[in-house]
Amino acid sequence: MKKYIAFLLILFGIISIDAQKDSIQYPDIKAGLDYRKKTSVDKVPEFPGGHSAFMRQIINNFKTSALSKQNIAKARAIAVFDIDTDGNMINLKIESYDHEMVKKEFLSALNKIKTKWVPGEQNGEKVKMRMRQPLQFNLD
Repeated sequence: MKKYIAFLLILFGIISIDAQKDSIQYPDIKAGLDYRKKTSVDKVPEFPGGHSAFMRQIINNFKTSALSKQNIAKARAIAVFDIDTDGNMINLKIESYDHEMVKKEFLSALNKIKTKWVPGEQNGEKVKMRMRQPLQFNLD
C-alpha cells in the first residue's frame, strides 16, 4: 500500500512542483512596507534534496493501516505551513481534507519531519513564507 501511495504522491508531487511555487504566499510584512502592494520574492524556501525528498519523508511518516481499517481508500488533503527565517516548518494546519483521519495522519506525518528548510529570501534577507502541500492517495 505504501508503494502505491508513494507512487501517487511522487506523481502528484512532480505535477504539483510548479503549483507549490505558485501557492507560496507573501512573506511577513516588515515595518514601512505597504501591505497592499504585492511583494516580490527573490528566493522561495527549499527543502534539502528538493521536493521529492520532502515527499519521501511524508510517505515514510504516513501510516495507512488505520485508514484501511476504516475503509478509506481514496482521499485528498491540503496542508499549509510556514517556513520561518531559521528554516523550521511552523504553524502546520490542514486547510482542506476529505476525512478526519486523513487530516490527523497527514498532520502527524508533517510534524515528524524535523529537517530544516533553506529559508526564502526577499531583498537579500531571510523571510518567513507560507507554503502549501497537497496530498492525494488511492489505496485500491
